[in-house]
Amino acid sequence: MKYAIPLDNKDDKDERNSIVGQHFGHVPYFAIWDEETDTINVIENRSDHKGGVGLPMEFLADKCDVVLLKAAGARAVSLGAQLGLQVYMGANGSLKETIGFFKEGKLHKATQDDGCKH
Repeated sequence: MKYAIPLDNKDDKDERNSIVGQHFGHVPYFAIWDEETDTINVIENRSDHKGGVGLPMEFLADKCDVVLLKAAGARAVSLGAQLGLQVYMGANGSLKETIGFFKEGKLHKATQDDGCKH
């Protein structure tokens, strides 16, 4: 499985120390974590929120199976489900910490009711 995690920054020395973004669609980067190989690939956010094409979930749909995030709007949660993406909320801290939280079952699967109303 591949997981996308929004990032506020990219730590060039150790990508796992990068900080998880608080505003899903407006982050400058996404980490793509491949669980099978335990590798990280950091990509620029090229969604329409950053001058590219497509909503953030649409941008990520062909790059991952799951999105781990702090929070998102109800529209993003709904679109993720429509695109076949699993969405989990509660990501926080560094990328390394968030992956650990997910492995420990500390993130929860998002529902429409979890989406912030903005």
